[in-house]
Amino acid sequence: MKGRIIMAAQRLRRTGVYALALGAGLVSAWAVREHVQQRIQVIEAQALVPQVRRLVAAYDLPAGTQLDETHLAVREIPEQWASRTSIDPLDLAEVLGATLQAGVANGEPVLRAHLTFSAPVPALASRLKAGQRALTVSAADLGGSGDMLRAGDAIDIYVSFSHRQRELTVPVLQGMRVLAVGGEAESDDGRAGGNVTLAASPDEAMRFVAARQAGALTALLRHRDDAEAVGRVAQSDLASLIGLDPEPKAAPGVAILYGDRLDGHADDFLQDAAGSALAGIQGGRP
Repeated sequence: MKGRIIMAAQRLRRTGVYALALGAGLVSAWAVREHVQQRIQVIEAQALVPQVRRLVAAYDLPAGTQLDETHLAVREIPEQWASRTSIDPLDLAEVLGATLQAGVANGEPVLRAHLTFSAPVPALASRLKAGQRALTVSAADLGGSGDMLRAGDAIDIYVSFSHRQRELTVPVLQGMRVLAVGGEAESDDGRAGGNVTLAASPDEAMRFVAARQAGALTALLRHRDDAEAVGRVAQSDLASLIGLDPEPKAAPGVAILYGDRLDGHADDFLQDAAGSALAGIQGGRP
């Protein structure tokens, strides 16, 4: 009997040990699970920080690098760490061709403060409307204002010439848009360097060439938004413009025929006859 009691006690002890080990294992598993859950929550909380995409250096870029697509990469960084002068990848076109003023290490954001950028001058043909031609003229041909023109200005061109013994001045082209000054493009100070390129239709170009060959040209600067045309006056010589009376025309005389030839006019004949009569009277005096 006593042996049975001892064996039952041993079995109970072993069962208690197993139960205690099982309980400890369950507690450990629960603790591990809670730790993992807490870690996941921390990671998720970090992931909730707003991220922004910014252009960064794809590798170490020294100062003086002229940027192209191969120099740049895109990286997400926390919004609170993003500089206000950092560059969104959507603005890539605004960065290409810029030159770095300072070196940028691999992975560092490229800042606008690092860049110096001059927008490329668009091709001259892209500034022309359909049907227009680029008319390049000498600034000297446009008078004194030719050297002061800038790209985007609008000018009127007048021509002064002789016509039927009269000196006339008339507008030949109006509202001509200046495309470029200087050589192929605008100079550093924006002033004409010998040539002025105008946007002109083929007819306007022909009129300019004819006017330049016929007389002296003068360019007048007008407001860019002024589209009013200058009317052509009937008489544009100096006397008419300042209000002087035109020179009176001589009255036509009567032609005198001598046989088969035209020898003069009636007034000349009368003057000659009067002179002859006067000479005869004077010659008959005592």
